[in-house]
Order: sequence, then structure tokens, then C-alpha cells
Amino acid sequence: MSVTPLETLLAHKVINLATELSGAEKRVAGALIDHFNRRTGQCDPSLNTLADLIGMSRRTVMRAVARLERLSLFRKVRHGGKFHRNSYEPIWSSFREAEDRWNARRKFRQQKFASLDVSPSTEQTRHPEGDGYGYQTYSSNPLYKTLAAKRPEGSAARAAPVTSRSKGLATKLPRKEFEASNSRVPTTSSANVARIAAERRWSDNLRCELSTKVAVYGAIVDFIDEPLRIAATEAELNCRGAGLRLVLQRYRDSAAKMGDRGE
Repeated sequence: MSVTPLETLLAHKVINLATELSGAEKRVAGALIDHFNRRTGQCDPSLNTLADLIGMSRRTVMRAVARLERLSLFRKVRHGGKFHRNSYEPIWSSFREAEDRWNARRKFRQQKFASLDVSPSTEQTRHPEGDGYGYQTYSSNPLYKTLAAKRPEGSAARAAPVTSRSKGLATKLPRKEFEASNSRVPTTSSANVARIAAERRWSDNLRCELSTKVAVYGAIVDFIDEPLRIAATEAELNCRGAGLRLVLQRYRDSAAKMGDRGE
């Protein structure tokens, strides 16, 4: 049976799409198909020729040819070619079967998604039948608050509408309801955060500084009152380490005054 150009093209397609073939095996198979003479059926390139053309060692070519034989893509006839070289015969039926399997996979995948009413994504392409209208929450709403407004009806509800978008759906809200739904819970300011961190810093420094002097540490903790705590925090905000120095200096000054009084 004569081999048409379409069959050699089909063989190249199957070789390129074959997942069971390595890169070297695909190159050897492609070179063998390229050497096949459709008129005479001759295909007898030497191992050295194949190795030189595709840029790999002779041993690698031999392993690839053996692998192609095991997969029933080629049939090798020892010394069946010119000058007693090995001859290679493509098994065209194997290439046709591989092409049929590929087409079946493509058809199955097309039918798989053609029968769906929704897109392959996790979102619906349209509202189900009988589904009514409803509000979508605004995209920047916090989790603790959702919009529970009633759908506006009549001409009075059309005053100053605002469009809110979420997941591609648009909902019109009266402006007052929109502003109420978009409110934010007040958060701790950055200044307060810095002040809390500064107080924790000088307090930790004090504990580390007097970790071996438990009695002195207890006396200083009892000595610190509210004004001194605020002053030490402000000093720490201005300069790291200043809060601890201020507390120790005030305590030393107070101890010195008490010593002068003889207490």
C-alpha cells in the first residue's frame, strides 16, 4: 500500500504529541519518518547518520530506536537496508490508532463543557429561573456589617441613586443608604499605637535592667505614678531609651531627698 504525504504528516503529529516519548526519542522518530521514501518504502539511515543529524551520541540513538520498537511505532529489520544497514519500517496502523485516540480525547472534552448550563468557573453565568432581585453587599463593606435595606420602589426611591458593584453585578441604592452602608468603625490611630509601643518598650527595659534586683524593681514599680508613666512614655517617643533613664533618674532623686530628710 502506498503511503500518502498526509500519513507522514500524521506520523509527525503523533510523535510530537506523544507523552510517553522523551525528547531524544521524538527526535529520532522524526528523523526516521523524514528518511522514509514514500515511493520505494526505503528507510535505512545509519546510526552514525542519525547521530550526526540530530546531535546526539550513537548509543543514545540505539536506545531511542529500541524504545520506538517496544512501543510498536517502528519495525526494525536487521541488515535489511542498503549496504546491509538496518532498515526501519514505520507501523502506520499504530500512528493512525494514536491519532484516533487523540481525536477521541478532544471530542470528549468538547462535549464535556458543551452540555453545561454554567461556565466551568465557580460563578454562575446567569440567574437561575425564578430567582428574584436582591441586594449585593458593597465591595468594601467590612465583615461585621451587611446591607439590609429594602428594595426601593416608586419614583421617590430613584432620587440620587448610587451604583454598587460586586462580582460583576450592579445594584442601585439611595445615597443615604449607600453612605450608611459604607461607614467605617473608628480604629486606633497610629499615634496611640506608637504611644502604647513606647510604654511597653521602657517597661520591658526596666524589667530587664533590674532582673537580678527584685526588691529594687518592686520599689520602683510602686514609685511610678500616673504623671511619671505619661512623662516616661513621652520621653521614650522622642528618644529610645529615654523613658527608662527618666524613671531611674526620678527614683534616684526621690531616694536622695528622702535620705536628706533622714527617712
